[in-house]
Amino acid sequence: MGYKENFAAIDWSTPLPPIERHASYTRHLRADVSTPMIVSAYECPVTGKMIEGRRAHSENLKQTDCRLLEPGEFEDTKKNGQKRIHEKMDAAIDAAIDAVAPTLTI
Repeated sequence: MGYKENFAAIDWSTPLPPIERHASYTRHLRADVSTPMIVSAYECPVTGKMIEGRRAHSENLKQTDCRLLEPGEFEDTKKNGQKRIHEKMDAAIDAAIDAVAPTLTI
């Protein structure tokens, strides 16, 4: 069962358990690593399956045809996303009108 189906059944008053830190994870020792750190398992919002570890995370991204956001991409989408959507809709409407207009007789 995915998180969407059982969202109302979640007991939000229960505190979350502490995140376990692995001995090998230390920022100053791993500063050269630029990949995201998967510390614990999570539920994939697309498939509802539990994802545990980096390999499973990478395979899940490939299977669901998803990708990680590039730096600054979220902010750009937040700033310009609606504008781009409206521009695409305007272009589609213009194309539809241009296709139909020659067939109309007045």
